[in-house]
Amino acid sequence: MFTLIILGLIGWFAYRHFAQNKRKADRRNWSVDFRDSPIRPVTRRLPWTEFK
Repeated sequence: MFTLIILGLIGWFAYRHFAQNKRKADRRNWSVDFRDSPIRPVTRRLPWTEFK
């Protein structure tokens, strides 16, 4: 009985470890890093020569 309890605890910790690694990978894969895009002002004024 004691052996089953020990094996269950080891399995539980292993499951938590792999689940935590998966959550970290998901957070890294699904996060959007806006710093990778070039910074450009949104309200940029266009010169009138582009409208002719």
